[in-house]
Order: sequence, then C-alpha cells, then structure tokens
Amino acid sequence: MRMFVSLGSNVEPLVHLRRAVAELRHRFAVTAVSPVYRTAPVGDRDQPEFWNMAVALESDEPPETVHATLQRIEAALGRRRDPQRPCGPRTVDLDLVLVEGVSGTFGGLPLPAPLVAKEPFVAVPLADLAPTLLHPVLSTPMSRIAGSLLAAADVPPVALDVEVDP
Repeated sequence: MRMFVSLGSNVEPLVHLRRAVAELRHRFAVTAVSPVYRTAPVGDRDQPEFWNMAVALESDEPPETVHATLQRIEAALGRRRDPQRPCGPRTVDLDLVLVEGVSGTFGGLPLPAPLVAKEPFVAVPLADLAPTLLHPVLSTPMSRIAGSLLAAADVPPVALDVEVDP
C-alpha cells in the first residue's frame, strides 16, 4: 500500500528531518520525498517556526503497525511529549496521514488524518508528492485541496532550499 507520512520539526529541524528520513528509509520502502517548507506554528504560537515535509512509502504492514513504528522513531530521535504543551516545540513529528484509497480508524488512528484537508503544512507537501491522488473521503485531488488551503492561509508555507535526503 502507498502511505504518506507528514514530518515536522522546530528543534534543530535540518538535523532531525535528515535523521527521520534516514530512519524511514531504513525501515520502509520510501518512494518519494517532498520539498521542505517553513510554516507558522499552529495552536501554540509561542515557539519557533516549523519545517514540514512529507514522505511517500510502500508497506504491506497495517496502518496501526506503521503508526507504532513512527512513534518509536520519534522517541529514538528525542521526541518528548509535554502534556502542558501538546502543540509545543518538538525534535520531530512523524504522522501517518494518508493511505491511498483507505478511510477509517485503525487502532485509534483516523485515516485520512483530519489535518490533510485542514492545514496547508500537511496538504502542500502531500500535493507535491501526489497531486492527482484523490482524498479517500472528499474525492478531491490533493492539488486542489492544497491550492484551496494556500489561498485561504494567513501565513502560507514557504519552500526552503534545503536538502534533507542527500
């Protein structure tokens, strides 16, 4: 199955995104890596800007197993969840946000993730990887979702000229 992971970091983002992509390549068949975008923090605005991107991968594992692997990678890369600041700074955030043609809840994980249709920091990198991919619930191409979110964004994502997957 083709799966899409959203990545984000605002603590030494270049270091942590590079390490995250390397870990994903070690564990999965990564088929594509999006450009990196600088984005405004959502929810908790009193923190540095984020760097966000997406990765496409192929896996026969069920979504909940992939999700558990992503959480282990986050922990290995120093991710600490602060219950006082759930949207606060982080070394890395790895979220399984979309599985091609799949919708539902898997081990408590909703797919597609609601943020796919709500936040440009998720939709824009996904559209870079799969512009014609239809959102499995909305039946709308990712390029159209990303375009709509960009048009409505107060602070749209800005593409960065950085290489995280050398």
